[in-house]
Amino acid sequence: MGIGPAVIAAAFVGFALFSRRIERTLITGPMVFVGVGLLIGPELLDIAGGLGEIGLVDTVLTVTLVIVLFTDASAINSSEWRKDAVLPGRLLGIGLPLTIVAGWMLALFLVGGLEFWEAAVLGTMLAPTDAALGKAVVSNPRVPQRIRQGLNVESGLNDGIALPVFVVFLEAAKASEGSLSVLDFFEELVPEVGIAILVGPLVGWAGARLLRWASAAKLAQHYWLEIAVVALALLAYALANEWGGSGFIAAWFAGLVFGRFCIDSEVETHEFAEATGDALTMLSFLLFGIVAGTVLTGVTWQAALYGVLTLAVVRVAAVGVAMFGSGLRPITVLYLGWFGPRGLATIILTISLVDVTNLTGRETITDVAIVTVMMSVIAHGATSWWGSNAYARSVSEQVDADQMIEHLAGPTARVPRRATP
Repeated sequence: MGIGPAVIAAAFVGFALFSRRIERTLITGPMVFVGVGLLIGPELLDIAGGLGEIGLVDTVLTVTLVIVLFTDASAINSSEWRKDAVLPGRLLGIGLPLTIVAGWMLALFLVGGLEFWEAAVLGTMLAPTDAALGKAVVSNPRVPQRIRQGLNVESGLNDGIALPVFVVFLEAAKASEGSLSVLDFFEELVPEVGIAILVGPLVGWAGARLLRWASAAKLAQHYWLEIAVVALALLAYALANEWGGSGFIAAWFAGLVFGRFCIDSEVETHEFAEATGDALTMLSFLLFGIVAGTVLTGVTWQAALYGVLTLAVVRVAAVGVAMFGSGLRPITVLYLGWFGPRGLATIILTISLVDVTNLTGRETITDVAIVTVMMSVIAHGATSWWGSNAYARSVSEQVDADQMIEHLAGPTARVPRRATP
């Protein structure tokens, strides 16, 4: 393996030492680890060894997304955000579909060589947001709690909502290119989604009941209950995959149900799973940096322009429409729209699912997705701390600040550790 693993271990130790200080600067964790990946990758020092092999990368990314989907869904569902569901409801119910459709149409118009359903796949992959790329946006206490919570809930739920849509579009793309007949399309799609919807909630519910029973009966060590949460996420994924369903969708539903029935004041079992997810997320960004290096050297202007428009126009416009009539100030709508970073879900859907298909446009989809995520890592990371403070200052300076709808009392909620320093 060479010296690559030693460099990675040293990077984790070094980041841990200064993590609190770093998160209040223009530098974020994903920026650091993507930078390390680029540095040790084949385009620069070329000391990564076998770490860039697609099999290893795919395994790490898959495990990461399974745990993150489970923990994000369980954290959001265990909170009291439903007491103020208007803001996340608009973001997820209006903003997310508009972002998918607009990204789809933009891909058809701008990115050459993509078929109709391939463009839909690209638009859906780039719709989910990732709070890990700009923690200050959702953790800065100066930002109104209602706004922070809205972005947190959106980030925790939108990847799980987008996944079934992605699966549908991916199967439609396969069918339209002749690799699947119409009958094959439905024979693959229905079990893939249906089995996941059955397996996921069952694992989440049964796991929650068993953990609560073991805790109440004083049968289990607490830290083993925390380890069991990670195992439940992987169990949901493995069972669904084994029976022909989507493991990612199953893991998300399992977390959603688990959070509803397990996490309360008596059984707090989320910390180890979230810490594991946080560490794997940073490792995923590092591996992404290794893989992305070769793509960035040959990036086309169409891919770069699509990335810019997706991040700066498509998302902002979709959120603007979603917030029409909400009473929020324009500066708040801009804050909500700009801070929709693309990250882990896009990376994993690209490498784990799209890149292993026989789609004619898979290389184009992969290149555009990687370029867009790289732009997001830099742009959203560099503006998160500064932007959250500038927005908070702008809101506090309003003459009627105390009466602004942004300051309506919001629910107290637990949010994933990877989104809160």
